[in-house]
Amino acid sequence: MKQDGEKMAKGEIVRMILLVLGGAGVLAVGCVCPNLLQLVPKHYRRRYSEPRIKQAILRLDKRGWIIARQTQEGWKIRVTAKGHAEALAYELGQKKIQKPRCWDQKWRLLIFDIPESRRVVRDKIRRLLQSFNFYRLQDSVWVYPYECQEILNVLCTKYRVRSEALYIRAEFLDQDYWLRKHFDLKI
Repeated sequence: MKQDGEKMAKGEIVRMILLVLGGAGVLAVGCVCPNLLQLVPKHYRRRYSEPRIKQAILRLDKRGWIIARQTQEGWKIRVTAKGHAEALAYELGQKKIQKPRCWDQKWRLLIFDIPESRRVVRDKIRRLLQSFNFYRLQDSVWVYPYECQEILNVLCTKYRVRSEALYIRAEFLDQDYWLRKHFDLKI
C-alpha cells in the first residue's frame, strides 16, 4: 500500500512535467531528446529517481496527455490537446496576481457572455474569479483593481471562451467608493 506522501510526490512529478512541456509551450510541435530525463529540471532529478520520473512520463502517455515514443534519435515527445488543457489548468492554479505597492487607479473588468448550454464552464469561471478575489458587479461582469490580463488569458484559453469574453481596463467607474473600500484602496 502506498503512503499519502508518495501519492503527493507522483502528483508533483506529473504537475512539473506538464508545466515544463505544455505550460511553457516548449513542445507545441514536438521535440526529440536522447534521454527522457533531459526534460526534467535538475532540481527534480536530484529529488526523484530516474525510474520514477520515466514512469510518470509513461503514465502521462497512457492517459493521452502526451505522446512519447522512443526512436533511433531518442525520445520523441508531443503534448496532446488534452495534455495542453491539463497544463493550462496546472498553470492557472500556479498563477498569483501581484499587487503593486501603489494602485494605478485603473479598474480591470471582465465581461463574459457564456450561453446556458455551457453552464458548467460558466460556473467554473465564476468560482475561479471568486478565488482570485474579483468582485462581481453583475452576473457576468467582474472587476479587479490590479493587472490580471495574464490570468484572464490562461482562463479564456483553458475554457475556450475567448470569443465570449471581453477584458476592459477603465480609468473611471462612477461611484467606485464601495469598490475602493472592498479592495482596501486609499480613498
